[in-house]
Amino acid sequence: MAPEVVKGERYSFPVDWFGLGCIIYEMLCGQAPFRKRKERIKREEVDRRVKEDAEEYSEQFSDEARDCCRALLAKEPDDRLGSRAGAADLKSHAFLRTINWKRLEAGVETVPFTPDPHAVYAKDVLDIEQFSTAFNSMTADADFYGRFNTGAVSIPFQQEIIETECFDDLDVYYNAEGGLVDSLNPSQPPPSPKRGLLSSLFGKK
Repeated sequence: MAPEVVKGERYSFPVDWFGLGCIIYEMLCGQAPFRKRKERIKREEVDRRVKEDAEEYSEQFSDEARDCCRALLAKEPDDRLGSRAGAADLKSHAFLRTINWKRLEAGVETVPFTPDPHAVYAKDVLDIEQFSTAFNSMTADADFYGRFNTGAVSIPFQQEIIETECFDDLDVYYNAEGGLVDSLNPSQPPPSPKRGLLSSLFGKK
């Protein structure tokens, strides 16, 4: 949890950027930024570290990765990467500049790893202690969720999606010759990031 959440303060979107920083950090070095692997410490100590300590970086982090994580894990919400210009901040960062965001949004980008939806990727119960209740209830209530989690989308909601024009950026996949448009073509450089849908919906500039 971000420092402002731990402190019990009011919070907004910057907590999500902090969470993303934690995920990137853990994906790069295999441990959380404020608790070492297999380290047995109380929750209060983790909270203290989140509020006060700077995370450590090993040689596994490139200069760009280190800069990105530090910017996302800034203690002050206003100083966090993404807090000023939203996702555009992140997309333009040197660490992520090679990603073709249009192909990613269109679902045609090949991902390096696809997790097994039936597996729990945790080596220790401490890794999932905050979610154990959710796991139990989801298993017990599978029949209940099955009654409405059918994948069907109501007509009114479909209409709402159409009116928000959230698919405007993704409605052209192929050019007149039948090939992928440049923004989705893996042989073309990634297009410059621009203001996205979420920023438009929530008034981020």
